[in-house]
Amino acid sequence: MEQELGDPRRVLSLDYAQNVRDLGGYSTADGRTTAWGRCVRSGDMDQLSTGDRQALVAHGVDTVIDLRMEKEIAAAPNRFQDSGDVHFVIHDFWGQRFDNYRSRNKGAPPEVKLADLYCQGLVQSAFVMAAIMRTVAAADGGVAFHCRSGKDRTGLVAAFLLDLAGVPRTVICEDYGLTAALLTSPDADKQLDPKQPGAYLRGCAPETMDRTLAFVDETFGGVHAYLKQEGVKDVELNAIRAKLVEA
Repeated sequence: MEQELGDPRRVLSLDYAQNVRDLGGYSTADGRTTAWGRCVRSGDMDQLSTGDRQALVAHGVDTVIDLRMEKEIAAAPNRFQDSGDVHFVIHDFWGQRFDNYRSRNKGAPPEVKLADLYCQGLVQSAFVMAAIMRTVAAADGGVAFHCRSGKDRTGLVAAFLLDLAGVPRTVICEDYGLTAALLTSPDADKQLDPKQPGAYLRGCAPETMDRTLAFVDETFGGVHAYLKQEGVKDVELNAIRAKLVEA
């Protein structure tokens, strides 16, 4: 597992984007491997240079999904949005549904609080996750998706895609945790008081994603069943797996 997580092809080095990673190179339960150049997860794309955009297109990306809220996009537009280089789609994962969200589990560890947020997000934004998966299924080439840091919204989408591909749960959770070493903003490594309101939002412990996916299993019967319940068709789910996994 460590060799797969640390594959030198995993992290894409761009000049003006952080936490850009390819989901290729992971072994699946049926003995195959996820394909390189099919799905790329990323932090914000509002500062991409022309060279960065060209590098992503050369990597195989022809569809870019922006998971951010309208106000985030208005303040910092994606550099692909009006470029004509790719098919550009906005799927606002949070919307305004979580503007006033506060953790009700005040005494819980940060990884539990963050998992609670993710679980509520998957319940209230299930229709958005379904739309994201339909976009991935319909894409002709590679798909890049991002939010701000490439951790929360992006992490949930990546986890769903890897689950559909048949990647083991442990690997999915460790892939989520790779973000910790890849964010280099000025305050990315700032030590916050764990009792400070919202401090839990900074984490990306593998346990957070493990708890989240366990919730999906217990509540919906797994990722596949969750998406089926939201109207994603078998042909679309099969298309996602075909895209993600080497033939």
